[in-house]
Amino acid sequence: SSRMAEPELLTRHEKGAWAEAIAAAWLLERGFYVCVNFAAQGPIDLVAIDKEGRCFPFDVKYISRTQKRKDIASFRVRSDLQKALNVRLFIIDHVKNITIDPPFDENDD
Repeated sequence: SSRMAEPELLTRHEKGAWAEAIAAAWLLERGFYVCVNFAAQGPIDLVAIDKEGRCFPFDVKYISRTQKRKDIASFRVRSDLQKALNVRLFIIDHVKNITIDPPFDENDD
């Protein structure tokens, strides 16, 4: 069928790509420019840049259906490097619920 595959049927790599695509779309819909990390790894997956030139780096995390929503606290762990770089976690589950941590205020300085 032409229906999109359930994300939990995808490989881990594909799930990550799916989650990053959702995150990028969410940010683009809010008027950000979105830059993607060229390297496959590192502390940052996406950088959102607003019209004033402010940068908001994100690490995108995917939570599968089997990882309960209540377990989200275990995903809210940033490395020391991510904290130093002001990286926010963009956490998305299989039904596209989004949690941003620390919370994201588009008017932040």
